[in-house]
Amino acid sequence: MGASNIAREVGMIESVKPGLKGCCRWLALLLFLALSACATAPRPLEGIVPGRSLETLSSAVSIAVRAGEKSSGGRGYLVFSQPDRFHLVMLSPFGLTVLEVFTDGDRLTCIVPSQGVAYSGRIDELPDRDGLRSWGLMRWIVEAPPAPGPARFRDHVTRTGLQERIYYNDQGLVIRKESEEGDEVRFSDYRVVNGVAVAESIEIVAAGGEQVRLTFSDPEVNPVVEDSMLVPSLEGLKVLPFSAFKGF
Repeated sequence: MGASNIAREVGMIESVKPGLKGCCRWLALLLFLALSACATAPRPLEGIVPGRSLETLSSAVSIAVRAGEKSSGGRGYLVFSQPDRFHLVMLSPFGLTVLEVFTDGDRLTCIVPSQGVAYSGRIDELPDRDGLRSWGLMRWIVEAPPAPGPARFRDHVTRTGLQERIYYNDQGLVIRKESEEGDEVRFSDYRVVNGVAVAESIEIVAAGGEQVRLTFSDPEVNPVVEDSMLVPSLEGLKVLPFSAFKGF
């Protein structure tokens, strides 16, 4: 309710008989608070199909990375398949591929086309710089959570034995995860696509301070994903271990 409308209501109250002024003021105040609550309270998601889950995902994505005093960002696309396989592509403003990241189980491959190099190895071998460790957290981030309980959070042990705490909103959707190692991921801006609630914004904060924000645009839920889209093509590239990584 705008200020001009409230002023008009107050003017109407002043013209009422004195014995009713106090009552009218309370009614006007209650009406204002009710309208304010309706304007700020998040609307519950509609269209969620019980029992339907996210098996595959394809989406355009914008990426912002911050590691120490360095920051970078760009746009690209992401393809994901349960339980923990994904392919992320970062593009230049002219549509050229700047970076590709693949995960499959406990392995991660990072391709830098401009250098003709691919870095590959186990996720636990990732160096703590240039935001690389944040990409290693993707396996943890996409793991399907347990069903919410009566409380707003649950303590849980992942498939890999990691202790985590998961926080839920009123609809039982995950809004935050914290690991015993100090990593954190936040999920927000949920929307329903093909009967499944999808967080269109994911913010990763690694224990070392690196931050990655992924913002999805027009995601497709459960599309057909060819296996070739999730396997890195290393032909013509020099494959090095992560210990040889010197930066992008």
